[in-house]
Amino acid sequence: MVNIEKNTELTILNAAKKVFHRKGFDGARMQEIADEAGLNKALLHYYFRSKEKLFQAVFEHAFSEVFSKINDVFHSDFTLASKIEVLVSYYISFLSENSYVPWFIVNCIYEKPESLKHFMETNNFAPVSVLQMIAKQLKEEYNIEIDPMQVYMHVLSLCIFPVIAKPMLQHVFGMDSIQMNNFYDQRKKIVPTFIANAFNGYKK
Repeated sequence: MVNIEKNTELTILNAAKKVFHRKGFDGARMQEIADEAGLNKALLHYYFRSKEKLFQAVFEHAFSEVFSKINDVFHSDFTLASKIEVLVSYYISFLSENSYVPWFIVNCIYEKPESLKHFMETNNFAPVSVLQMIAKQLKEEYNIEIDPMQVYMHVLSLCIFPVIAKPMLQHVFGMDSIQMNNFYDQRKKIVPTFIANAFNGYKK
């Protein structure tokens, strides 16, 4: 019985992920998610009482993988440049395939910052240790001392904003889906190089 419930919940989460990716939070409908999952709407409400609760569950399910990836990369033996290269590639791929995630993050930042902090803690993600690792490697590998928070914010913003800006890129600049994918692939190479060059500019 427990396995059946877990499988049903996972089916709903996967279906909701697809609908939220296509329609965003505002455009998604519980009936559409139920249809995508092959379930009736009443069963959907039994597992998740509202679209808001389902959206949060989808986000947490997806983003737990991100925290795991960040921890693995920053506690590896890679150089800082290699860590940033791996993370940028992963971030851009993940965010472009899960376009609802940046919206959720921005919403949490302004409306529920405590819930994002709690989610990090329950997933054993310690931002302070990541910042300490960045500072340590900046000193050892580049002989520079700059605020590691600035470095991490550069990485996040350079990856997240182009995904948030996708509607603008498509409607204002006329980029189709193929051009968007090429644009994201280019950023996977440009962003790490841009950040590495910035580090070199700080060398004494």
